[in-house]
Amino acid sequence: GEFAAMCKERRGAVGAAGGVVHSFDGDAAELEQLLSLGLEIGINGCSLKTEANLAVAARVPLGRLHLETDAPWCGVRRTHAGASHLRPLRHAATGAVCGWAEEKKERWRRGATVKDRGEPCHIQHVLQVVSGARGGGEEGEAEAAAAAFA
Repeated sequence: GEFAAMCKERRGAVGAAGGVVHSFDGDAAELEQLLSLGLEIGINGCSLKTEANLAVAARVPLGRLHLETDAPWCGVRRTHAGASHLRPLRHAATGAVCGWAEEKKERWRRGATVKDRGEPCHIQHVLQVVSGARGGGEEGEAEAAAAAFA
C-alpha cells in the first residue's frame, strides 16, 4: 500500500532502529510489506473492527506484535467484529474479575471506566481479541509476545 511504499522510501532515514507501525489496520499484503522492512506491528481496538482486520491481526508474528490501547481512543467496541472474544477484565495481581462499572462520561465516578473509551486496563481486551482471532490461549500468547522484547 501507499503507507508501506512511503516507509520503504524513507527506510534509510530510520536505519537499523526499525520502528512500530501504530494502530495498523491494513490488509495482508501491506502487512507483509511492512514486516519485510523489519517493522513491528501495533494492534489496538481500531485495528480489530472487521473480520478482515481480525484475519490480518492473526498473521502478525508474536515477536513483532505490540498490543496497544491508544487510550483514550481506539477501544474494542461492541460493534467490532472481535467483540465476541471479549470477556470480563481481570485484576492483574489476583486474577479476580474486576467489578468496574462502565459509565457515560457525564456520569463518571471514581472506580468506574468511561463507557466506550479505551482505558489502560482494556489492554486485556486487545489481547483477548487478538488471541481469539489467532485461535490460541491468551496466557501463552502474551508470554510469547513479551519474551520477544525481554
